[in-house]
Amino acid sequence: MASMDWTIAREDDTLVLSPEGDLDVANAAVLRQVLQQMVDRRDCARLDVDMSAVTFLDSSALGVLVAARRAADAKGITLRVREPGPMVRMVLEVTNLYESLVTG
Repeated sequence: MASMDWTIAREDDTLVLSPEGDLDVANAAVLRQVLQQMVDRRDCARLDVDMSAVTFLDSSALGVLVAARRAADAKGITLRVREPGPMVRMVLEVTNLYESLVTG
């Protein structure tokens, strides 16, 4: 399993996950685990995934984000993607997920 670099910070009632580099099949399981742990903590009203340092996003990682959004919604937590770079934004727009994950 590939390693994934990230930081987690708190901004008031928001937890912010900031991954770096490529989010792809090699590290989708790690991303899933980290997001699930953050949702399970239930100590925030909002969970943001800051994508400003993400250089690549494939369908497996995108699926993790969608599943995490559903899990968060079920627990009353708002999950949003913040600051997607051009490549990530393109993937979100092409898959019609930009509205629900970034602005929704």
